Amino acid sequence: MKIRAWVAIVAMAACWSLPGTLKAAGSLEGTRASAPPAALAGASPFLTVPAETEASVVLLSGVHTKISDVNDPVEGQIVQPVYVDGQLALPPGTLLFGRITNVRPAGRLHRPGQIGFRFDQVSLPDGETESITGRLAALEVPGKLRLDREGSLTGGRQFSWHFLTGALVGASALTIIPKVAGATAGASAASIAAAGFLGYWVLFPRGPEVHLPPDTRCRVRFDYSFTVRGQS
Repeated sequence: MKIRAWVAIVAMAACWSLPGTLKAAGSLEGTRASAPPAALAGASPFLTVPAETEASVVLLSGVHTKISDVNDPVEGQIVQPVYVDGQLALPPGTLLFGRITNVRPAGRLHRPGQIGFRFDQVSLPDGETESITGRLAALEVPGKLRLDREGSLTGGRQFSWHFLTGALVGASALTIIPKVAGATAGASAASIAAAGFLGYWVLFPRGPEVHLPPDTRCRVRFDYSFTVRGQS
């Protein structure tokens, strides 16, 4: 009889404690389900911009073969977003910083000016900065400027060899015709002077300079890949 009484008491105690145990277990299980994994909570995806990617850029600082010097700063701003695998990597407003790498002012004999520059740093709107290697790939309005594979711009020539040959033939004619026609020494001297002026006009002037004013639209190509934090 006593044994049965003790069994009943133990069974009743177990029933009283079971709901609390189940409630506590349920509360713990709910916490586990609702709490995000620590790794996901602090995750920040990174995107690698591949080499040879091009960006549409507007120059914020102008360059000029007659004014600019090597190592002068150059600044540009990305105006169209750059995506990597469908995710935004370089939003509009991203800044590019660089410097003049080579410059040659225009010279006599119509030699055109030449200038080149590189971008070596990118600064995203959130303040993140990364090292890059970017060079000029194209101009939106190239005009007479010529762009080589290294990203250097050269002014277009203002004369052709056909024009130069014709001018020299004309200058020779000015000195020969008076002699054939029996002209006086004064006429011959005048013809020689005219020929000299023509030669100066054809050969002596300087060639065209290269000038890219601020707000020039261009495309910049990144030579090497670089990694940035994905933008939201």
